[in-house]
Amino acid sequence: MSEVTMPRPAAPEQPVGAAAAWGRVGLLLSGQGISLIGDQVFFIAAMWAAAQLGGTVGVTWVTLAESVPRALAMIFGGVLCDAFGPRVVLLRTTGVRIVVLATAVGVAMTAQSVALLVVVAGLEGLLLGLGSPSFGTLLPRMVSGDRLGTANSIRSMVGGFAPILGSPFGAWLVATGHLSVALAVVCGGCVVSWLCLAPSTRSIDVPRTASTVPLWRRSGDGVKLLLANQKLRLLFLSGLCLDFAFAWPMNPGLPEVIIRRGWHVYAVGLLIACWAAGALVSAGLGALLGQRIPLSFALVGSSFGIAVLLSGMILAPSLPLMALLAVLLGVCSGQNAPAAVTLYQKASPPDQLGAAMSMLSLAGIGCAPVAYAICGLIASLSSPSVAWFCSALIAFGGPLAAARALQVHRAEQS
Repeated sequence: MSEVTMPRPAAPEQPVGAAAAWGRVGLLLSGQGISLIGDQVFFIAAMWAAAQLGGTVGVTWVTLAESVPRALAMIFGGVLCDAFGPRVVLLRTTGVRIVVLATAVGVAMTAQSVALLVVVAGLEGLLLGLGSPSFGTLLPRMVSGDRLGTANSIRSMVGGFAPILGSPFGAWLVATGHLSVALAVVCGGCVVSWLCLAPSTRSIDVPRTASTVPLWRRSGDGVKLLLANQKLRLLFLSGLCLDFAFAWPMNPGLPEVIIRRGWHVYAVGLLIACWAAGALVSAGLGALLGQRIPLSFALVGSSFGIAVLLSGMILAPSLPLMALLAVLLGVCSGQNAPAAVTLYQKASPPDQLGAAMSMLSLAGIGCAPVAYAICGLIASLSSPSVAWFCSALIAFGGPLAAARALQVHRAEQS
């Protein structure tokens, strides 16, 4: 009887050697890094252009236009990832982003308005929301579990380059009136990301078991996971507190504080770059030292540092001191994010990783509209500095939830 050779599915750790697997990770993260630089350019350019064209109201409209569709899309993005696979979702959403941004470049060359920024920000938010959960599932599929922490640290380190390079460039472009060039940079970053994404994720297959449940009815899978898994729930709550506290101060709040204090637009780029530099160095140490860094420090200690330093930044009377605190804030962020994400990914069911990551992404992005609305109201009734400090106080819930999650994790390991 002849032996029938069945085609073997491509698994994330088995078909190739470790060197080839890390090569694919490097290509993937290189493309993401270029794309994130473009995204940071767009953020700085859009926020400052909106402030110039429409003041505080313009900034609020642009930030809400980006954050609300992104938050809503993330719920379905995780479902799409689990149903069709992350590769399919990411290639299509990135392709549509290229078309949208190329069109926006042509429009911006002839006319610039808050309406244009709102439309572009809304479409960008929608597409990024659909794709973000899928990207969060790639590394667990590409590297083995014991190296996942290193891979997430490298990803965080790559992401740290984006504000360092993109923020000053974006500030310079908008200061000189080149909004169309800023949009072109974002479009170019998406093209590079697509070209790196296609070959690096070729071995990631689509799911082999199709669910009979309609996609719209599966939109609550992420919530069900959090309700059923205490560790996931606590890690989600920790991230929610920290991300809520970050949302307004480090996005629309920062330009408003800088304008109120009479500093130049370049101060926005400087502070974001300082935060990113600290995160970059810290993530690099995390990738180098790996599990030699105690989880109690990387997860709990860093989240407490984030709460303290974010509160201290707004109390700093000068730009140099504020920049120093931003660096230290970045150091804590560079430790916290990879540790929390890795622990969260390992605790998630493999067949529902997309739904799980959509909830974690929602903690970071979905809370932004609420934070913008609440802190924007506080800022209008008092001042941007008061709104910043009130937002920063919420961050202290992060280390409390993280400490409890660490207790649950250690109980499971014992």
